Amino acid sequence: MPVRRLLPVALGALLTACSPTTLNDAPPAPTPEPAPVLELGDFDPAGDFAVFDPCTEIPPEVLAGAGLGERVREPSYDGGLSARCSYFSSAHGGRAFYTLTGDRVPVERIIERGFMVAPDADTQIPGVYLHHMGAGVPDECSAAVHTNRGRFVVQYTETLTTQSRDELCVLAIDKLENLFAYLGENNGVVHRS
Repeated sequence: MPVRRLLPVALGALLTACSPTTLNDAPPAPTPEPAPVLELGDFDPAGDFAVFDPCTEIPPEVLAGAGLGERVREPSYDGGLSARCSYFSSAHGGRAFYTLTGDRVPVERIIERGFMVAPDADTQIPGVYLHHMGAGVPDECSAAVHTNRGRFVVQYTETLTTQSRDELCVLAIDKLENLFAYLGENNGVVHRS
């Protein structure tokens, strides 16, 4: 092999050997998609699944970002049937609070008991319906959506309220949308702005 042809090959080998970085021809490993905290879907009330627990599965920074204040009391659990926790509304002081619930209650039970306020709420989240809890005083409203792990419900309650139930329902929907937005894109159609 003539020296003229060997010189570029030798220089290339020397320069590569002296380089502080190594060449890596392997493609980078794909980053796994994070699993959604909450997936919209249907559920069988008698099915074998763990009910969504908003008290432990929604990160504190999401709760704060969605405008929920300090926790009102310790979470309450009903076996594997429900998980519930309440937070003061940071916007309405101590006279209003939000209760977040994961449960196995089918929409048919809400309808049978006459608690349905609106079967199709005006929201970007598909499948949301509004109901009350049967109290004689219209001081609360719940926005509920079905997930593959039961219902997720955001209930807004305002003691000594002067607002109508419709106005309270708007606040429940807004908080549900905020929580979905802060939980991230993997939850469906709502995106953080």
